[in-house]
Amino acid sequence: MKKRQIALMVIPIILFIALAIFIEAELTVGFENWAYRETVEHMSPFVTNIVKIITHTGDSICVILICIVLYLIPKTRFKYGIPVSINVIILEFINYILKILFARERPDILQLITETSPSFPSGHAMINMAVYFMLALCVNRNVKNKRIKYTLITLFLIYPLVIGMTRVYLGVHYITDVIGGWLLGVSLTYIIYKFINKNVSMTTH
Repeated sequence: MKKRQIALMVIPIILFIALAIFIEAELTVGFENWAYRETVEHMSPFVTNIVKIITHTGDSICVILICIVLYLIPKTRFKYGIPVSINVIILEFINYILKILFARERPDILQLITETSPSFPSGHAMINMAVYFMLALCVNRNVKNKRIKYTLITLFLIYPLVIGMTRVYLGVHYITDVIGGWLLGVSLTYIIYKFINKNVSMTTH
């Protein structure tokens, strides 16, 4: 395995652990407050409505629908549906356990939507990174047309970042919750992708 691949698996996990330590030591408060102020600087009813629409595209029901559609279409079942579905199931479980372990309370600020689960790491950030990063990896493997390939990869890498930032705008996550979700989403997704790629056919059928 190449050093670059190992780094993509290991470095985000190391950064996640460091981030968790900083959060526990309350060293991230200034950064979190700054990020929230910057995110909501241009808050308005119109922007809020758009942000709510975007954030809800990352809800569990939408993620489940993506998995179902990719699985039901024969041409995408093995190349996309199975890898994405396996990844989501595993990361949903890990996110659930981590939320219980860290038990971080949600931000005590203006919350524009209601969330009741613990805050760290952000489930929206982690699970949507799992979905779209896995899709990006599968597109990179299976799509031959370079223009289409790189366009899709770019979109799949940007969209989970946008969804993550909506959680900060809406007041239901600290920016560090979101970053933690992104880090684990990238690392664990790549680990699972490499495992599936080695043990399950993602190109035939």
